[in-house]
Amino acid sequence: MKRFLLPFLFLLLPMFVNSQTINKLGKIHINELPKAADHEIMKVDGMYKVFADSLNFDGNTYYKIPNGYITSLEVFDKEKDYIKQYDSNGKLLVTIFSDRIINLKISCNGNRIAYFDNKNIILIDLVNYTSDTLKGSFAYSFLSDNSFVYYNSENHTIQYKGDNIFIDSYPNEFLEYKNRLLVLSKAYVIELSGVNLIALYELEGELFDAKIIDNEFYFVDKIEKRKKVGYTLYKTTDFKKFIIIDKFDDLNR
Repeated sequence: MKRFLLPFLFLLLPMFVNSQTINKLGKIHINELPKAADHEIMKVDGMYKVFADSLNFDGNTYYKIPNGYITSLEVFDKEKDYIKQYDSNGKLLVTIFSDRIINLKISCNGNRIAYFDNKNIILIDLVNYTSDTLKGSFAYSFLSDNSFVYYNSENHTIQYKGDNIFIDSYPNEFLEYKNRLLVLSKAYVIELSGVNLIALYELEGELFDAKIIDNEFYFVDKIEKRKKVGYTLYKTTDFKKFIIIDKFDDLNR
């Protein structure tokens, strides 16, 4: 089993005045001015279409990549889902069909995609159109160096740059923060350093939401007691001092 360390945590400092809050569902609310949409999705003659950059594409999701565009059709019916890759002029290059396309992710350079097909993670190279089927579910991510990290649910390991790192808890998400690779599980915020897992924070309840906003790491601790639920929003920049930003609960009522 790989080394799992829990460092000393400094005293939490309450602070309830901040631009970030949590809503009544316990999710982090980002207070910012709405941005003008760079595309529009419409249903035309029964078909989903994306209109963007004076071009139109098939599908109901849209991604701008360095060398073109990617769209997908993600619906829960009897029809197959698909992913379509277009060049920078809007010319269709390839269509990839799948029974299900869930949680589609694209590498920073636009050369690889990954999605969950309801059974496995499908990893596809968009340069030579080779594919790999990986044992996993929703926990996977492309990183800023275009590498791929995922949780192998069959042998309970994190697969990253050729290493197989055993982890007791099920990862829900991988995030990069200040050159650190974070592994977010139900009970811990963990850093993956080399082949070591280092616990940065142990939650009192369970990790309910997490976001990086303005170079600060925010997360929500959800606590359930006697059918009552409480949410506490924390922020940190160094994983040594954790500041309470907002609370919403009925635990003491």
